[in-house]
Amino acid sequence: MKKIAILATAAIGMLASCTTNDFVGDENLREANERGNGAIVFGTGVKAPTRAEYTGADAAGKLKNKFIVGGFKGTGTSTIITAGSTTAGVPATTTVFDNYQVNWTTNTAGTTQSNTSDWEYVGLIAEAPSTLKGNTQSIKYWDYAVNQYDFIAYSTGDAAVITSGDPTTGKVLVSPINASNAGKSTIGAYTLKGASEDLAKCYIADMVTVYKEGASLSPAQPKFRDEVRLKFCALTSKVRVALYETIPGYSVKDVKFYTNATTNLGSATETNATLFTTGTTDKDNFYTAGEYKVYFPTIGKDNISLSDYNKAHVTFTPNESGGKGTTKSFAALNYGGIEYKEKTGTQFLGRNSVQPTFAGTDPYYQIAMPNEEGAVLELRIDYTLESIDGSGEEIKIYGATAFVPAIYAAWKPNYAYTYLFKISDNTNGWTNKVDAATNSTDPAGLYPITFDAVVMEDGENTQSTITTVATPSITTYQKGHVYTDDEYDASKGDIYVQVMGDVLKNDLNSNGKLYIVTGGPSGKTVTEADVMDALNTYESSTGTPQVITGRNSWILTDATTTASVDATITAIPSADGNNITVTAGTAAKFTPTASTTYAYVYDATPSPAPAESSYYTAVTFTGSETKPTDWQTNYFKDSEGNSPVTDSDFAPGTFYKKYTNKNKVYGVKVIRVKAGS
Repeated sequence: MKKIAILATAAIGMLASCTTNDFVGDENLREANERGNGAIVFGTGVKAPTRAEYTGADAAGKLKNKFIVGGFKGTGTSTIITAGSTTAGVPATTTVFDNYQVNWTTNTAGTTQSNTSDWEYVGLIAEAPSTLKGNTQSIKYWDYAVNQYDFIAYSTGDAAVITSGDPTTGKVLVSPINASNAGKSTIGAYTLKGASEDLAKCYIADMVTVYKEGASLSPAQPKFRDEVRLKFCALTSKVRVALYETIPGYSVKDVKFYTNATTNLGSATETNATLFTTGTTDKDNFYTAGEYKVYFPTIGKDNISLSDYNKAHVTFTPNESGGKGTTKSFAALNYGGIEYKEKTGTQFLGRNSVQPTFAGTDPYYQIAMPNEEGAVLELRIDYTLESIDGSGEEIKIYGATAFVPAIYAAWKPNYAYTYLFKISDNTNGWTNKVDAATNSTDPAGLYPITFDAVVMEDGENTQSTITTVATPSITTYQKGHVYTDDEYDASKGDIYVQVMGDVLKNDLNSNGKLYIVTGGPSGKTVTEADVMDALNTYESSTGTPQVITGRNSWILTDATTTASVDATITAIPSADGNNITVTAGTAAKFTPTASTTYAYVYDATPSPAPAESSYYTAVTFTGSETKPTDWQTNYFKDSEGNSPVTDSDFAPGTFYKKYTNKNKVYGVKVIRVKAGS
């Protein structure tokens, strides 16, 4: 899945010119005006689910042609409040935009000094929650007597704004934006309260801090005369659920869902996919109505380099009566038809993670209210196995259960979550519901049975979490290795590899490759994603054996010879001492070395291969560096690659280096071999 909830981007900055006669008495302000471009103006762009950008009227439409902004200026060296503080101690600030409303009107850009892209705030009558309600909003100019401005913004879409009482359908109760509370999770810079269907119309923005020109900041930050972008994102999350099975010799049908953990085995009747929680605290619920506090836990000049700098977060308080529940029901499963020789049914689960059986209709997502604390999610089902040999033989499974850890269910605004549940021949249900209910000694499952829960998150903030499942799936095996030990032991001999896509891959001799992984950022453990990035986007690929240096600093060295890789084997030793016969090309083995990290890579690039693409990464020079040898070919002044540098441009500052992404598709498995073996 590569779909995300909509992100919006609001541009604030772009100063319009005035004459020096417009200002009296403040020399700093007059000097700023003499430089030109003194008025603060607004514009928007909205990121679409495809990661393209909506602009102009399309962007305005996402925000329903309006948003509310609070703007504050200060003289302190830090921003509104010390990061993470929940107490007082706030630097002095002055309100510039008191919950101003900014409206979109088509084809009005350039008609006033404060409007350069069809967004206007001057002349509008201030509405609640502004304390200026009923007064006319006035033009604002950058003030060079201060060091910084902070902007906080949100939109309620077409839900009406109210500031008192209980919100009814179509309304959202809001509080004024308060800069002093920006870093406080218990209070929030502002609050949004309503029912889930109305909160789903809301967008929240990351804080934007704009610094006075001349501030030496790394990475570079918006300056008074720069265009300043407020990145809006949907307040809500999106969640979907799917199941698939990989049980040899059987298909899965007639899945029924439990709504709690206490219902007797075999009593499930719900056909809609259902997740439930069993915790006892407020966070252990699915929310349907309540209040969100929007805050910014990582703010301040000292935190600029952190990935969470100025990012919006939310805490939720359910309504005192209602607003939460322990179950979340999705739609009925969208089963597929007969695939083999099933006899007694026509509705069966999908057989892999690429084509699982989702609940509902494409794209399957349901809106969900964020819960950044997370709650353990439970899936409990009954289902029927039917033999694919045409005999119609069935096995009924009761009470099979899977748990998604809370860290993978910490739903954040604007994330899209997919939970894939794999039913394998390792599951924990019972085939005898009577004996199980009476605590019989009959064992659970198909001997044994477990679920693999898969969580994939995608959005502008994007995150992917997978438990044992990938496509293609790479399986590694070493005789004597125990599943409780995450690292292999070189003293136990060869490690065996097989790759499974829709079918078992039989071309490991040509498309499989083993690398030794070294380098990387200090203190970081390499992941499959790191290897994928290095293979697709690298600084160099040279030598025999091949050595790839990724732009992420991971180094991949071809280990075909040093690890004695053999992809022509026809047998794998099993744990019981017998050999498992395999077809040449479907398995590979290699001899591991202690204290070594390997990556087995399978090239799954489709034909024709996807086109290569370019992107640009910011590089900051202090002035002490030697000019890069590819200075005039790979460095640009802008992040879009429109303004190449010249030979005379090399100087302290931030430039953008061009990288080429091969866009190839790989299956990757990182294999770690422990020390001292």
